[in-house]
Amino acid sequence: MKYMLIRVCAMMLAVCLCLSTGGCTNQEAPSSGTISSSQSSSSNSGSQPDLVGSSQAPLPEAQPTISAPTISIENQTEGNIQRKIVTPHFSGFPGADELNAKIVAEQQDAMADLEETAAGNGGAGQASTLFYQSVFDYQDSGLLSVWLTNETYTGGAHGMSWVSSYNVNPETGEFYEFRDLFRNPEEAIPEITDKILSHLKNILTDESLYETASEAVRALDGNYSYYLDGENLVVYFQPYDVAPYALGIVRVPVALSSLPDMTVALRAASARRTIRVNGRDTSLNRNMMMGSGGDTAVLLPVPETARLCGLQATVKNQACQIGGKEYPVTYANGGAFMTLSDFLAIAPDDSNHLVAYGSDDVLRIYTAET
Repeated sequence: MKYMLIRVCAMMLAVCLCLSTGGCTNQEAPSSGTISSSQSSSSNSGSQPDLVGSSQAPLPEAQPTISAPTISIENQTEGNIQRKIVTPHFSGFPGADELNAKIVAEQQDAMADLEETAAGNGGAGQASTLFYQSVFDYQDSGLLSVWLTNETYTGGAHGMSWVSSYNVNPETGEFYEFRDLFRNPEEAIPEITDKILSHLKNILTDESLYETASEAVRALDGNYSYYLDGENLVVYFQPYDVAPYALGIVRVPVALSSLPDMTVALRAASARRTIRVNGRDTSLNRNMMMGSGGDTAVLLPVPETARLCGLQATVKNQACQIGGKEYPVTYANGGAFMTLSDFLAIAPDDSNHLVAYGSDDVLRIYTAET
């Protein structure tokens, strides 16, 4: 009996110890972010746990380091030549003057080519109106990336669109070509080229077209044109460079977080919005709605989009009242929307205002300071 009493006391003491330490209970699977005892012992030994992640540390959110540019607008028709040109003027950082000069020179060269074409086709006496439009976007996220979207019509079956871009470090004034971005371009270029070819494979269903495009890409040897757009670096190709004209400008987005080791610290930015003012995103709570069937299927949130252009707009019942007229609206996503075609018909279009809707499905609104 004495020994039995001792054994019972010992068992009770052991139970108390187990309960106080948790060592004798059935443990649940560790919650997210918790390391179990087996994981801890594994990490303390020679074996390391598997890690899954991008090739570089998470990028901090981009914060503007430069002032917004002032802009000038040339919006006029002379004879049979129509020009719609928005020019940004940056200041306050190294390289700003050179950047401005490059942009102005490109736009002036394009206009000179158009005027030369007009003169060769009979000048003001020719029937068709020739056209040149140039608008811009920009992003400041370690590099200042500015790109122009250009359109021209010089006669014939269709016009031509192209993009040009400038990427400058606002701390040093240095302009960066694509290869300049990477510490080891000989390793980085093949990796990004594979992403480009994969994108082309998806959009070019004809094998012969893909082979031709593949040869054109490889011939560039990594000397790609690019700009920064939200969360992505965008490599782009002009019409006919790697695809038929019908596909337009080919843009290949590459996530900034996936880029190899870089010579400049690029900061992440939010995905770009589809309504922009003076090259920057707006803070609208609602975005445009996309459909199919042309301009009438693109719906813009009102009254806020109209107000971005300086228009007085009020939504009442099934209409948006602008300038004393009523335009039909559709209700969706918590608000009213009007068609793009109706909006473009009433948007201000003069020497201080320009509104453009591009093939990239972005509505760009520009207002010059007066």
